[in-house]
Amino acid sequence: MLAFLLSLALAQEVQPEVAETITVEASRDIQFYVAPIRVYNLTETQQIESVVDTDAAYTYSGSYWRNAQVPNDTGGYMPVLLGDRDVMIYNKRSIQYAWDNCNYNRDPLGCAIQNDHFYIETVVHVDDHQLVVKSTMYNSNAQIVSVSRRTDDMIITWIKQQEVTHIQKQDRSGTTNLTHYGKEELPLRWDQPHKLMDRTIQQTMLGLWSNIRLY
Repeated sequence: MLAFLLSLALAQEVQPEVAETITVEASRDIQFYVAPIRVYNLTETQQIESVVDTDAAYTYSGSYWRNAQVPNDTGGYMPVLLGDRDVMIYNKRSIQYAWDNCNYNRDPLGCAIQNDHFYIETVVHVDDHQLVVKSTMYNSNAQIVSVSRRTDDMIITWIKQQEVTHIQKQDRSGTTNLTHYGKEELPLRWDQPHKLMDRTIQQTMLGLWSNIRLY
């Protein structure tokens, strides 16, 4: 009887359940959206050179992202090329193939937050005395992680206006040099205006990517 009860208990033993295995693969991509360059010309005459390729920030980012650094898992940082990370850089034309769920033309920073990637904006301000190029990189929490700025100032040179006559006299005692200064007029002003050059954008983007530390 006892043997029968033991066999019955063994038959009714509950088999352990096998837990479902869930594999989570974190993306190794680091993605950036680079907005077109915006130019604000605030000069009175609108004659300061302020024309630039609006995609220049995007194309230079494609070269200089290699200056960025990522954690090396030992408390330090290493070049992104050694970090087993893929860097993806998009502009207004290519972003739709990666993320078509947001209007990047209307709210690029908001879209970067929504889709968890970096956002780079470059703005040029021009007035009658100075040109400023500023590029800012935001992370997916809308926090600034890098800023680069370059300026170009108008150069003003004042040219003195005064008649100067040099007279050389020779006599038995030798040669004498005389200088006669006429009436001094108001100086002439020579302006060398500032310009928005492609190399200014290049240097700005190089500064933005240099020594950047990404997560």
